[in-house]
Amino acid sequence: MAKLAALNAVRLPAASSLRRLPNRKNAVSSRELALFDDRTLFYDVFIDAEASRLRAIGPPALNLRKALARMTLRINGARVRYRLRELPEQKLSLLEARITPLAINDISFELGDFVSRHRLPPLALPKGRKVLAAISKNNRLEWISAWVDFYRHNYGIDDVILYDNGSDNIEALETALRGRATVIRWNFPYGPPGRRHNKFAQPGALNHCLRKFAGQGRLFNFDIDELLIADPDQLETELEGRDTLYFESYNVPFVRPERAPYTHFDFTRRYAERRRSARKFVCLSEGVDVISQHNTWSPLLLPGKRPLRRNRPQRMTSEHAYFLHFLGITTNWQPHLNKLEEVGLDGLVLDDSHLRRRPKSTATGDAFTPNADPVPESAAD
Repeated sequence: MAKLAALNAVRLPAASSLRRLPNRKNAVSSRELALFDDRTLFYDVFIDAEASRLRAIGPPALNLRKALARMTLRINGARVRYRLRELPEQKLSLLEARITPLAINDISFELGDFVSRHRLPPLALPKGRKVLAAISKNNRLEWISAWVDFYRHNYGIDDVILYDNGSDNIEALETALRGRATVIRWNFPYGPPGRRHNKFAQPGALNHCLRKFAGQGRLFNFDIDELLIADPDQLETELEGRDTLYFESYNVPFVRPERAPYTHFDFTRRYAERRRSARKFVCLSEGVDVISQHNTWSPLLLPGKRPLRRNRPQRMTSEHAYFLHFLGITTNWQPHLNKLEEVGLDGLVLDDSHLRRRPKSTATGDAFTPNADPVPESAAD
């Protein structure tokens, strides 16, 4: 798995005059430019041995599209043709080229004076698995551990692919999750908060997982602060004949827990209103082409073209399942959302469905004594 977790990125050097400019659909201030990814061409380049394809996945090229179209790609010294798909709406670009792989392959991307060279082995990509994917930064170990074990225990997840976006505790995280999850060091700019068309790291991570880890299998798309509540047998029935199954949610607000550190299992009160937007999903990798945080797209197979059709949720939403969105499971990186604003019990609904699905194993990192200290008053500041 270490070979699969390693990334072979293609990034413009700091001295290069080439730079990606923000998508004009969102205004990005000069201060926010520091959070914008203007240098990454491809997050990862890898060889799919079974398909005999070189694949690369990156942010949308945007203003660099013409330059990338003129780029020279060499495989083992020979210049080769490649197909480059630019998908700005999905915040993605995809490159593919045929390859007859050797044991080690010399790959070079040549763009003017810039050359990025890689020596890549062909990879036997995993097939037919259930995979859970999410991006994370500086979340507490006990939160991530509880989330990992919950999905593995309840839904038969074969692997959890956690894309770490530059956490301060990365070594401790990798140690804590060894044998239970695969941690990818996804150290690319996340994007300016609130600038939907210029935040690339999360859709890039999800589509990377779809192509590298979830082939001929299922991808579960739920963040660290989200727990799916579903009957496994009914879930299987609903998934039959569907490429995508969407889920609506309930918000679980921050009601001060009785102990610290806390996890999802210390919150049992949710709002009564069901959220019918910001859905999450499970998808079949063979039935979808591109995914985002809340949507999937399938190809329309037209002669000579490959347009995308968004899989709309009207007929693809689960009738029995939902997910709980825990507002208190947050580093408060977006303080304007007030997720850690403490609320009272009035108007809230008791929902302990996640407690009834809680793994009995103490490996979740949630094995604290019942008389643990209460959360100090400053914890939600």
